[in-house]
Amino acid sequence: MALNIVSAIINSLAPSVVDKVAAALGVNSGLARTALSAAVPAVLAIFGSKASTDTGARALFDAVSKTDTGAFGDLAATLSGAKGEKFLQGGLGSLGSLLGDTGLKSLTNAIGRQAGIGSDASSSIVSLAGQLAMGQLAKSAASEGLDAAGLGNMLRGQQNNIKSALPAGLGDMLSASGLVGSNFAEQAGRAATNAVHHTAQVTKKGTNWLTWALPVLLALVALWWFLGNRSATTVTEAVPQAVKEVMVDGVDVGKQLTGTLDGLRTTLGGITDAATAEAALPKLQETVTAFDGISGLAAKLTAEQRSMLAGLVSVALPAIKEVSGKVLAIPGVGSILKTTVDGLVAKIEALAKPA
Repeated sequence: MALNIVSAIINSLAPSVVDKVAAALGVNSGLARTALSAAVPAVLAIFGSKASTDTGARALFDAVSKTDTGAFGDLAATLSGAKGEKFLQGGLGSLGSLLGDTGLKSLTNAIGRQAGIGSDASSSIVSLAGQLAMGQLAKSAASEGLDAAGLGNMLRGQQNNIKSALPAGLGDMLSASGLVGSNFAEQAGRAATNAVHHTAQVTKKGTNWLTWALPVLLALVALWWFLGNRSATTVTEAVPQAVKEVMVDGVDVGKQLTGTLDGLRTTLGGITDAATAEAALPKLQETVTAFDGISGLAAKLTAEQRSMLAGLVSVALPAIKEVSGKVLAIPGVGSILKTTVDGLVAKIEALAKPA
């Protein structure tokens, strides 16, 4: 099976590594993994854009060639103490040399907004994502004997994987910041739309995702637009202030929830057979961790905020259960995904209950 560079990097992050990162940043493990799952494809997208020119490809290859792949053998140890600080500083240095200070700041801000975390935590996440991406590229270059042009070609061949892994709206932010091409967000949106079309093939008539939300309250209308595959820019403008301010421990819980639900929708939409189910399993497991993090944050909300969050989940829940059932009914898929999907649905049902 051909390498999916995003999956290779994300799957290399053992729970102990994510826990260590989360503890260092003062956030829960689910949020740390969610942020890394956004930062890794973002960094790779930027690297791909950088390598689209001869000069950029040579600069990227030079940076990759200097990467010490031995540091990735035991990431938990590498991220410990002073060694960890040096490792992360090295990541920022490499990214800064490639993107410039302005580009690095734009990337850090984009990941912070996407994940709902502060600037310090976002900087560390971006640094780690940069090191992970550099390490994987260095391994690929060494094993395949790639030069600068070959590295650029490899990244171009990975663009569909990278675009599909980007959370909704992040491509727009990267394009607006000039970190990737102006047509990148459009192409990324097309990749996500194609994944959703797979669900229509699986379910024949399919599930109307617009029924995820009924126009009962303005807050629910916001979720309707979000899960109806609207752009992140439109969603931001449509979400009422009450939803934007579901904050706890400096994290936007409402944004985390809608982003995780949208990611689940896309992941389920790409499952058409046993092979795609196997490929989707790591992403679904990441979603389980993300919902664990959201549940932990939700426990700290006020009763009013918790009720609002429960209302958002309650509207989405019927369609989630319906499409989950149809996906599990595909021959060969149930034996692969049933435990994980059933666990996901149970976690979502728990969030649908007010405190």
